[in-house]
Amino acid sequence: MTNPTSNSAKLRALRVSVRGMYIENGRDRQLDEHLAAMVQNKKDIEEGAGSPRRGLFVIGKAGTGKSTSIRRALAANPDLQPLVNAYGETTPQYLSLKLPKKAATIDLVSHVLKAMGMPHDGKEKGMTDEMKNQFKQRGIWLLHLDELQHTVRSQTAKAFEAIQDLLKEMLDDEEWPLHMILSGVPRIRKIQVEDQIDRRSEVLNFYPLKAPANNDRIRELIAKISVEGCGMSLDPDVQTPEFYERLCMSTNGAWGTMIERVQEVSFGTLERGRTLLKKKDFAREYEMTKGCTLSENVFMAPNFRDLDLAPGSED
Repeated sequence: MTNPTSNSAKLRALRVSVRGMYIENGRDRQLDEHLAAMVQNKKDIEEGAGSPRRGLFVIGKAGTGKSTSIRRALAANPDLQPLVNAYGETTPQYLSLKLPKKAATIDLVSHVLKAMGMPHDGKEKGMTDEMKNQFKQRGIWLLHLDELQHTVRSQTAKAFEAIQDLLKEMLDDEEWPLHMILSGVPRIRKIQVEDQIDRRSEVLNFYPLKAPANNDRIRELIAKISVEGCGMSLDPDVQTPEFYERLCMSTNGAWGTMIERVQEVSFGTLERGRTLLKKKDFAREYEMTKGCTLSENVFMAPNFRDLDLAPGSED
């Protein structure tokens, strides 16, 4: 007789393993190239001949895989690994953090100081000076700020300009070659287009996938997760161009969201005791998460191309 507890433990281990798999994003190579250029530019600056372009804006809609791809790139780059200082202490070369929903200039500075274990309240100018000093003292030359859209949302014109001024000041610090990766949804382009920031930065866009142009990548994603990761087989109805289009529409083409959908559908099917993945399994999961009727279910509706599946807020 099968032990339910044993099966539960096996499924849990499988979920952890599959969620821990990294599935290559179509922008990984370009991101690696940008990081390599930053490393080289930091060395050029130290020799007295660097480029003023020390910022990289990584822009894409929610779920396109920006944050995961950046974390992978930072961890994988050999020139960004921790160093041992003169005191024998292991020190990081970069700092990566997600901004809070309230992100005026003082909130941004406070958040960075807190991440470094420093006192993080007081007057803004003193805190800003201390933040810049800590970068230099600790040897942190790369700062990644994720969810940068929180600095744009609900800001007055004066507060928004203050954010631009702060980022410009950090990218133009003559005493320390701080480089920055600034990631978020498309509204952060409002920051990037400011003249002084534009000349100090580059842009990498994470575009949504589209069918049939990206059918090969969608097919490989399903195989990587369901077949290789979960040991499942695929029904013919999830191996057609039409199915790839339905799956792409269900996630608005967002790579990260598509990965999560295929994972959850696979896990749910295994929990129900089946190893053959079918279109109806995707329809079931979509109905549960969206609360839609059969006629609104992108995986089952005959007229699925006419459905309005536009995402809501980008926040």
